[in-house]
Amino acid sequence: MATKRKSSKKSNDTAVRYLRYELNNSSSSNTETSHYVDLARDLSVVNRRLMRSGRVYHIKKITVVSSNTPNMTPETPYTESGRISASVIPLSWCARQAWKRGFQTWQKMNSEAMHANLKSVQGTWADFKVYMHSGQTTHTLLTPKDNGGNSYSVGEWTYSKYVSPDGTTSADEFGAWMLGAHSGSAGAWNNIGLIKSYAESRATVQDGSPFVPSNLSDDPLVNVFDYGTTVDEVLDNVEGDNDQAPYNIYTYPGEAGNGPQPMVVQDTTLVDGRAILSGFEAMLGLVEFEIKSPIVNDVYSVLVELAPGPYRGIKADVI
Repeated sequence: MATKRKSSKKSNDTAVRYLRYELNNSSSSNTETSHYVDLARDLSVVNRRLMRSGRVYHIKKITVVSSNTPNMTPETPYTESGRISASVIPLSWCARQAWKRGFQTWQKMNSEAMHANLKSVQGTWADFKVYMHSGQTTHTLLTPKDNGGNSYSVGEWTYSKYVSPDGTTSADEFGAWMLGAHSGSAGAWNNIGLIKSYAESRATVQDGSPFVPSNLSDDPLVNVFDYGTTVDEVLDNVEGDNDQAPYNIYTYPGEAGNGPQPMVVQDTTLVDGRAILSGFEAMLGLVEFEIKSPIVNDVYSVLVELAPGPYRGIKADVI
């Protein structure tokens, strides 16, 4: 008797992968302005499902158009072109570990507060969300728009908070960003830098490694083959060269004093009012655009295309 063959269903989870934003230039020509997007939030908005922040989102391509810029001709020359750059959190091992440490601490804080079987009170869409750096807190996040310039409706997207008793008799509530210094002081923190916090919690490498005795070149056995006094000179180079780390051992990349701002991953000028930015990866889905235009109040239409993948139709790797 023939057995019935089981049909296998292939996953075909599709998603809206295009997000269009309008970036307004300054009212002064050739003045740079910053604009921030949170792709995880906006993908959640247009797909009507939670897209978690704690992933590395893959951007396939970005198209930029300035409808205000005429084609450059001898009759309408422009001495300067518009410019746009895209910057992200550097995707380093220390950035990943700093985020993980921040996430685990936030999880443990909530878990201990809900120890009396209170997990059911946590928000259905609870997720660990942090800022890119201090600049994001002073700018309004851009909202994706449709073809008619209408903004999509955004629901609740609250960045995570910590609550600590340290330095206060009550409770100190503060947020977090990935890059840069802490803001505030013990008992009155505003936001803390997760990479800086991670660096402060770890031992660093030794300054000068290995430690070599100062009388090494005088050792009798070392000098057995020193026929022409060259061994001493060679040993001076051996013990003196490359015994220091090729990086700053006291500060991590991404904290105050060592690259506290986002890293530029794409940078181009607009030709005849348009430009294409190649793909890149955005940790936490956070991107800062810096733009400037020779035209006052110029508006850039920025179309972000996400790469397709297995995370609900999007390519977004777990940190």
